[in-house]
Amino acid sequence: MKIEILPTTTTEIPLAILSMSNLDNRELNPAIEKQLAAQGLAVAQPQNALADLLQVIHARHPVQINAWDMNTLGTEQAQLHLTAQGASLSADATTPIRPNLDSKSSRILIVVGDPDASEASVHATGQELQRKIKAFFGIQARLQFPSCTTQPVSIETTRPAS
Repeated sequence: MKIEILPTTTTEIPLAILSMSNLDNRELNPAIEKQLAAQGLAVAQPQNALADLLQVIHARHPVQINAWDMNTLGTEQAQLHLTAQGASLSADATTPIRPNLDSKSSRILIVVGDPDASEASVHATGQELQRKIKAFFGIQARLQFPSCTTQPVSIETTRPAS
């Protein structure tokens, strides 16, 4: 999937973008649930394994984290726009798609970053997410570190077939 990161009018915003395929998100993960309970964190609403993992990571790294099931887009191209409230994704320039992780999600996009986050915290959050996704789900997420600048940036979330 091609993601166009729309330009910002403020300073450069560091991002971490993770993409993955074949995630079965319907079951809860007991190890993640144990971490939520041990840290006294609320479960995600709606509750599922990946959303709960994002809660655990966000408690350690206070950076905006948003995730979408890319199958709900119905297109192979999307636009990412960053505001003070975090990232929003749309299939066109006008209709934002709300984060959606409540089904068997075969293609997931996670965006880490916000205007107040440092590059170091965005990188650390992205790397921890990648490690935890591998540990809990057995899936190697593709991790990229683009920036939102005053120019549009396009990235490809899948590796080209070789």
